[in-house]
Amino acid sequence: MADSNHNTPSTNGRYRGEYMGENLAPQGGSTEFDSNNDEIDLKQILGLLFHHKWIVAGITMVATLIAGAYAFMALPIYQSDGAILVTQSGNRYSMAGSDLSNLLVSNFGVGMGSTIENELQVLQSRQFSFELAQRIYEERYQSDGRMYPLIWRAFPKDSSVVTVDTVYARIAGSLSFARADRMSDLVRITFESPSPEEAQRMVNMAIAAYTDVSTSINRAQATTAITFLNEEQKKVGERMIDAEEQMRDFMNREKLIQLDAQTNELITQMSQLEAERRAVDVRITAVKSGIASYTQELDKIRPGLSTQLTAGLAPVLTRLQYRLAELETERMLTFSRNPELREGSQEPQLLALDRQIASVKQEMAKVTGDFLQGDAADLGFLTSSDGGVALRANEYRMQLIQLEIEDKQLEAQAEVMDAKLKEFERFFNDLPDNMIQLAQLKRSMQINEALYLIISQQGAEMQLWEQTQSGLARVVDYGYVPIEPVKPKKRIVVIIGFLLGFVAAVGFVFIREYTIVEINSIEKLRAKGYPLLAVIPDMSSYIKDNFDGRETVKVKGATVDTGLVMVLDSISPIAESFRRLQANVIYSQPDNTFKTLIITSSNKSEGKTTLSTNLAVALAESGKTVCIIDCDFRRPRVQNVFGSNLQPGVIEVLFEGRTWQDVMQRTMIPNVSVLTTGKRPPNPAEIIRSHKLHDLIQELKNHYDHVLIDSAPFGIISDAAPLIKLADGVILAVRFNVAKGPELDLTIENLQKVKANVLGVVMTAFDHKKSSGYYYTSYYYKYAYDSYYAYHEKNT
Repeated sequence: MADSNHNTPSTNGRYRGEYMGENLAPQGGSTEFDSNNDEIDLKQILGLLFHHKWIVAGITMVATLIAGAYAFMALPIYQSDGAILVTQSGNRYSMAGSDLSNLLVSNFGVGMGSTIENELQVLQSRQFSFELAQRIYEERYQSDGRMYPLIWRAFPKDSSVVTVDTVYARIAGSLSFARADRMSDLVRITFESPSPEEAQRMVNMAIAAYTDVSTSINRAQATTAITFLNEEQKKVGERMIDAEEQMRDFMNREKLIQLDAQTNELITQMSQLEAERRAVDVRITAVKSGIASYTQELDKIRPGLSTQLTAGLAPVLTRLQYRLAELETERMLTFSRNPELREGSQEPQLLALDRQIASVKQEMAKVTGDFLQGDAADLGFLTSSDGGVALRANEYRMQLIQLEIEDKQLEAQAEVMDAKLKEFERFFNDLPDNMIQLAQLKRSMQINEALYLIISQQGAEMQLWEQTQSGLARVVDYGYVPIEPVKPKKRIVVIIGFLLGFVAAVGFVFIREYTIVEINSIEKLRAKGYPLLAVIPDMSSYIKDNFDGRETVKVKGATVDTGLVMVLDSISPIAESFRRLQANVIYSQPDNTFKTLIITSSNKSEGKTTLSTNLAVALAESGKTVCIIDCDFRRPRVQNVFGSNLQPGVIEVLFEGRTWQDVMQRTMIPNVSVLTTGKRPPNPAEIIRSHKLHDLIQELKNHYDHVLIDSAPFGIISDAAPLIKLADGVILAVRFNVAKGPELDLTIENLQKVKANVLGVVMTAFDHKKSSGYYYTSYYYKYAYDSYYAYHEKNT
């Protein structure tokens, strides 16, 4: 009898034969192979690619040829480059108390370098590119008389002239600037063009334009500073002349010639202090001018931003600024009282003052740095398409904050000086009236003379500086005329084309493979979860070679089907595959005897009749008696295989009262008998469900070692369901590259529902050349067949 556990395709206790690995179908009706192994199966991938090697090679070759054609037909692009060294100032900001030259640096930008990042922003700005566009547009022609490609509408096809705006856009897209490395101030300028001469010209033009722009900016800064100095010098000169005339008139009128030593010393100190006080006023004027300028620029970006950024300065630095002003005023008076002292003197009092000043300045720098760092977040809202707004706002903010700090400190210094001057005034007022007036006139004259001298010296230096400016850039390398194009890189393009073609081919193969529903590999069949009992090779080439493609052949007076290989060529790999099927069926469960076997399939024309007839011969070879019952009442074929008669058969036994012994037909194969269908019945399903047919099969089991039932395809016709439940085992035939996965899944699911004892599956008509599975699995059969012939020939 059949195994009690019919609904489970377990392989426990079975001889697995062709089955490699443990494939178990899941319970609950799902027939897909259940595996938790998600690793990529490299062997399967290689096998699939080898199977479709010509498709992969073809697509890859086409893509490579297309890439090669593009590489050799594309317009060559040449690149030229040059390099400039951008100079920078060591210190961008000055603190209060510095001399007038430093004040000019901080307020007017005189002599002030720029960070390399800022200069890169200038080079990459729209304005700079537009300046280059205008220059090349005006120059227009190369040395050979042809227009620059930048000006062509479509080089080299259309030579009509484009607008300067189009030239600007092309320059912005092809001209690049990059810092050579983080540790140097070297900027490399590169330009790409279909014309080697244009590439060189644009690099050199960019170098020249940047040099001109930076030079003009520096000279413009100097001109502004000189104008300021000239105006101040004129004012101070007028006051100095007026003071000299007043003192001369007073001395002539009062008949006074000179002052006593003490009064002279007092006047000298007061004059120097007053000169410094007026110099502070000059600095305050310059600072406030700078503050007004930067405030206006910031308010253009965002109204009220300047007030927001500087509102917190006063309470932070007031105390320190006032203390620094006191110390610096005391230091200045120390030099005034001691004319013999020089800068760098080791006098203890001077050294003590210097230490205190340095300490206060250090604390101020720390407080200022903390304030600036905390204030940086205020610019987070600023954005721009070219990134320039935030950069400019940051520069303006830094300048404005430093000027505000300087302004507060100068005001504190002025306050301290005013207090000191009032103290001197109290001593001064104790002098006689005529001495006081003379001293005042002399003091005024000395103050104006000292201030006039300072401004005159600075003005002369500024005029000299203006004439020597040559910009921030120093040319390191000029552009050159390139010889070889940089684009397209033919070899790389061809390699990329090859790689893309290969990837596309592999993708096509995998998409094609995973959209194919046919069972076109042994692995797909194994994945269904049942043991693979045998792989039957495709017989078409065998029949063509040996029987000229005929369907039947005469053997011992009988017309048999050429697919009956076990009879026609019993010494062949095909015949050997049926013997392997016979062995796997018999020994799959040593404790069970499979007397009744039913062969079915998921669809028609999958080789179940060929399978059942050749299996019957293989069983007979082992000395067993075998009976084949054709129960495919809709399309009977068993009689054609053995050359038997269709009638009488099963129908005559069931309905005409004949015995099975009367209608059983013997074949040319000893121990193999055939019970055909007989007449065509009107209701095949009712016949298969009849008790008489079941009793007939039971009686045949008592007289034969094996009863093979050739049934209708269970996947499309449910007629065989009662017979399947009656059988000891079911063999499912699956035709290679014909059977469809979804149909097979449904068939297996239905077999499980009727609790069929499926012994395994058999792949029929297998062609290793068309298999998409493992390379080694597919070719294993080819090598096995070749080895079989070699072994047989050696032994014969």
